[in-house]
Amino acid sequence: MLKNLLVKARDARWMWDLFGPIYNQQIYNALFELYEHIAEEINLDGPSKILDVGAGRGYITLLLAARRPTASLTGIDFSATQVRAAERLRKRRGIENCRFELGNAMHLPFADNRFNAVVSVGSIKHWPDPKQGVAEMRRVLAPGRWAVISETDSETSGKALRRFMQRFTAWYFWDPLLFWGLRHIIFGHSFSQQEIVTFARAAGFGEIRTQKLPTCPYVIVKAQK
Repeated sequence: MLKNLLVKARDARWMWDLFGPIYNQQIYNALFELYEHIAEEINLDGPSKILDVGAGRGYITLLLAARRPTASLTGIDFSATQVRAAERLRKRRGIENCRFELGNAMHLPFADNRFNAVVSVGSIKHWPDPKQGVAEMRRVLAPGRWAVISETDSETSGKALRRFMQRFTAWYFWDPLLFWGLRHIIFGHSFSQQEIVTFARAAGFGEIRTQKLPTCPYVIVKAQK
């Protein structure tokens, strides 16, 4: 009962409106290598349009925008607080080729085939219908292009999770409580690599590639339309 209530709170808009920026600041150092790796996977030359679904504070959006000055980046999130935090960070870094806006992953407010790449990091476990969200990512992706989806791996071992915990700067969390929350609320109610592949296949993606980083217990699925 308690776990179910906490998972509902984890996925609620009010939770991200209240605590999203704090969470994102804590997770950044733990996920830095993941962001760097995914930025390399989005390999586009020349002018292009890239969408980040569930952008949060905008870390991957801004990283891609900084590395690809001829690209146009759009980051969407369902939390107004997150959108404002991302926009403040964009202005602080002086990045002009991206924007952040409110948006629902279940019904992306964009035309078919609009983007040259679509990415989503750590977001789909919060979606009410991940299959529909992945299908929406494919809908707005141009033919022949790639989407990258990364999410907490529900099959992560306790040992790997404890190594991951060492990257956190949340000194005010008691380690056993932090481990319990990650194990049962964050990773425990997430998806395995095979489940995300199944979502991608059901959405109609063709070629699908999977990866895992030894330093970060996240699944990475790259799928071509």
